[in-house]
Formats: sequence, C-alpha cells, structure tokens
Amino acid sequence: MNPQALTSELEKEPFVPLRLNLTDGTSVDITNPGLSFVNNLALYLARIDRPKSRLVADMRIISLRHIVSIDQIERGNSRPRKRKR
Repeated sequence: MNPQALTSELEKEPFVPLRLNLTDGTSVDITNPGLSFVNNLALYLARIDRPKSRLVADMRIISLRHIVSIDQIERGNSRPRKRKR
C-alpha cells in the first residue's frame, strides 16, 4: 500500500470508517482516524480503553506492504464497499 493513498483515505472529510484487508486474511477496522499515524513503511494504530480518552492502551503496527485493499464501512450496513487501491 502506498502511504500517500492510505493518508488520503484517512484525511477524507467527512471521514468514512475503513476496513483494511491484510495479506494474512485478517482485517482491521479504523473508526477514528485521529488514532492512526502513517509513515513510509507502516501504519500505527493506537487503541484506547475508554471513549474520548487520550490515554493510549496499546499500539498496533501494520506494515504497509501487508495491506492488500481498503473497504469503506458504510454506517448501518455490515457489507463494506470496495475501494480502489
């Protein structure tokens, strides 16, 4: 995954929640872009224990090479909408 393409999805206004599909077959949902950070090689996702908390419980690091595709998660719909890579 290109870091600029991922950053573009995270910066869209209004933000639409995303599902990242990874090479190992798992997926990761991003519902709050403010808890994500992108550099040239990886995506850093912070997890918080309480809503509206600024205290990070842990951090997940995902190599951009392992992101196969991005889906938009439509609110109120369990089926994600495919996005182009």
